[in-house]
Amino acid sequence: MKILVVGAGAVGQVYAWHLAQAGHDVSFFVKAKYAEALRSGTTLYRLGRLRTKQQIFRDFSIVTEPAVMAAQNWDQVWLALPSDAMRGELAVQILKSVGRATVISLQPDIEDVDYVRRYVPAEQVVQGLITFISYQSPLPDRSGPEGMAYFLPPLAPGLFGGEKLRVGAVVFALKTGGMSVKEVPDFAKAAIGAPAMLQPLIAALEVNDWHLNGFIGSTTFGVGLAASREALAVAEKHAGADIGQFKPLLNPWVWRLLLPLVRQILPFHLESLLRYHYGKVKTQSLMLLDSYIRLGSQHGLPTPALATLRNKLTDTAAA
Repeated sequence: MKILVVGAGAVGQVYAWHLAQAGHDVSFFVKAKYAEALRSGTTLYRLGRLRTKQQIFRDFSIVTEPAVMAAQNWDQVWLALPSDAMRGELAVQILKSVGRATVISLQPDIEDVDYVRRYVPAEQVVQGLITFISYQSPLPDRSGPEGMAYFLPPLAPGLFGGEKLRVGAVVFALKTGGMSVKEVPDFAKAAIGAPAMLQPLIAALEVNDWHLNGFIGSTTFGVGLAASREALAVAEKHAGADIGQFKPLLNPWVWRLLLPLVRQILPFHLESLLRYHYGKVKTQSLMLLDSYIRLGSQHGLPTPALATLRNKLTDTAAA
């Protein structure tokens, strides 16, 4: 297949690598100012608890103009952009240039796929939930290899949903390239709850200046957990899907048990990763909270904790 990955950051590079390993013709769409640095290729590092595997990635092409993109026939177009970038004029030009390609929407905002469908027929859109962790290495004040590091958590396959033939081609390509993924018949039920559960807690952690020690017992964590409860209710109502499988995570004692285990399993420093990654995407974080608040109002659901958290996060941005 001829595949275009829009964005060559931490997410785009990981997907592009695995698609290329499956034998597909992969190109990146990037702004012209980033093209020269990308031409020499990239180096990825697949992290594990016992070993790290270096992956040299050179075999790809680069596109920098929507007109050049529109002049070619693509089988798949992967949108590896944050939610706020998806609302920009360049993203609109890209969406208008996909032709008949399958468009894979990876953005976490609950309204992102509706936005993509303004420009792309719904049957062409496949939704994906990212379950891997990737970042530019080394993390600030940490040792590590120089390049794009990523970790594929065991027992956490990436989730994809959409029209059966299109989503089947997506899943087959990634599996062939060595990534653990699966097709889900009801994407909303399987995947929409994860961002609703986690995003408010990540925002609360940012308000807490990314300090995990003592976070679970803090007032800020309590606000974040209440905001997660509200976001889950909004997501459930908006999607019309039962996402009750995420509700056990609303118990603080689950986090008291889970967080130390997660910190032990991950092959990187969790606080540093969260501070580095989510500190760069604060605009997206605020956008996600705004979406839950707006949809809560639309569906007649209360969102006071989300509003409180949103205000606290705004204050940290202004400080």
